[in-house]
Amino acid sequence: MDKAVDAVRRVEHKLVESAGDVATKTRRTRRKLARKAKSTRKDLAKTAKKAKETAQQMTGVETRRRRRWPWLIALIVAAAGTVAVVRSKAAAQQEEEAFTPEPRPEDEKSADTAKQQENGRPQPAKSPTPRKS
Repeated sequence: MDKAVDAVRRVEHKLVESAGDVATKTRRTRRKLARKAKSTRKDLAKTAKKAKETAQQMTGVETRRRRRWPWLIALIVAAAGTVAVVRSKAAAQQEEEAFTPEPRPEDEKSADTAKQQENGRPQPAKSPTPRKS
């Protein structure tokens, strides 16, 4: 009975070792296959592109050129935005420079007297110093 148990244990141990070896070999093989598949995919893409170009040359069909006008539109929009910002800043600066202060109460009084004198009414003389209450 002991011999049978020992034999089973030895076989189990060998199976575990061989399973580990198989798993390691499988991982290595998958990595190698992945690398080969990647390089094969690149080569196939290059070959297909060359074949397409050759077929187009044989049939006389021109290859489609890349559209460049979207870039031009983007440049025009950027330039227009820049111009708008610069103009608005310049207009804001001109507005600040052209700012006229509000009339002071003294200016209003002199304007009132000028209007009344235009109407031909005589105005009473005002004292040069203001009265204090």
